[in-house]
Amino acid sequence: MTDIQSYDVVVVGGGPAGSTVGGLLARSGHRVLILEREKFPRYHIGESLVTGMTPLMEELGLVEELDRRFQHKSGISLRWGKDPQPWRSDFSSTGSVYSHAWHVTRSELDELMLDNARTLGATVLEEAHVTEVLVADSGAVTGLVYTHAGERYQVDSRYVVDASGQSRVVARRTTETQWQDDLRNVAIWGYYDTFTPIEHGDDILCEAIEGGGWMWAIPLSKDKLSMGLVLPAEQLTELLREGLSQRDIYLRGLAASNIAKTMVNAADTQAELSTARDWSHLSDTFHGPGWVAVGDAAAFVDPLFSSGVWLGSSGAWLAARALNVALADPAHAAHALQRFDGVYRQLFKDILTYVRFFMDPNRLREEYMERAQEVTQMYTTSSRVGFIALISGIGAVADLVDFDPMGMEGLVEVMTERTEQAKARMEAEAAAATV
Repeated sequence: MTDIQSYDVVVVGGGPAGSTVGGLLARSGHRVLILEREKFPRYHIGESLVTGMTPLMEELGLVEELDRRFQHKSGISLRWGKDPQPWRSDFSSTGSVYSHAWHVTRSELDELMLDNARTLGATVLEEAHVTEVLVADSGAVTGLVYTHAGERYQVDSRYVVDASGQSRVVARRTTETQWQDDLRNVAIWGYYDTFTPIEHGDDILCEAIEGGGWMWAIPLSKDKLSMGLVLPAEQLTELLREGLSQRDIYLRGLAASNIAKTMVNAADTQAELSTARDWSHLSDTFHGPGWVAVGDAAAFVDPLFSSGVWLGSSGAWLAARALNVALADPAHAAHALQRFDGVYRQLFKDILTYVRFFMDPNRLREEYMERAQEVTQMYTTSSRVGFIALISGIGAVADLVDFDPMGMEGLVEVMTERTEQAKARMEAEAAAATV
């Protein structure tokens, strides 16, 4: 027997994107159900944040707790490009009030954000497994079927938000996905209990490796370092065919580095390393009748600049405001969701365009900075500021904070459409009266 429930919005996935959109909608007075398939806390990669997240964390009331729990991150140190000398970008040099981000233990961050969604009024079910997406004959998504604690439930909702990550529970069925073939990469990573910090000890390190690929090093705390190697999937496959293990490949990349290898003792490398594919993709649309996609369910960009959590949660922030409009007045839904799609898609495209350019490690430092300035279209004479603004998300803060799902243009369009509809209705009624 299936129990039938009813909510305004059901969110699939309780990670940063799902907890953000679910919490904000619940705070606005909507009945929201968040379905998370795992039990938190649970392990997740993606441990370095960017300063562009800070306005949202302020909106959620979490900045003080983030400062208390997690290691600050004040910049990014790179060894990349033709110049063999390392270089650094300091977040504070943009002039923004947001001068630091955080390195986080994702199990803690995600649990913190999901608990916050509960506090804001969302109903949260962990270890809930979605088994079916309900779609009407018209093509509109109308709800879900899920199992929880051995029972089967149907939930009918006005909107379903897909925040299920790479699983793409709803988006897989409702839209096509364009895979970025030149950004099909695989990551191999592990952790070290002892390490030697780089000069700017709270920076993330990104280092291009001779022969292909790049390494990251994230100081999660004084006694824990996350370090990983990212390689093109084809290159990894070829090395595995040669008989190398994933650990062998990682150690070979570490040995080929210039900075990363000075931070750790290779002998301390874990016997078993974690792996994940990070194939960049972009969905054809981020919304449709009855559904919205955010986070990796909508799109994913190579994690070179630690933009994943920022992109996912920022899109959720945009989606919450658009859905507030759509729920309040369905006549405004199409315009509000289209504006959400347009702004969110541009964030992805800006990062995707730049990552694709930056992946060539044979350019001059000035080229990387000048291209970043072009991508963000910043009105500044400093290409250095443009670079930091792009990779930190600061350049998009105004678009996110000031996002209005309707705007004056939207109101004009809606009023014009309503006027035309009313005129057509009156003409039809007049014609019928004369028959």
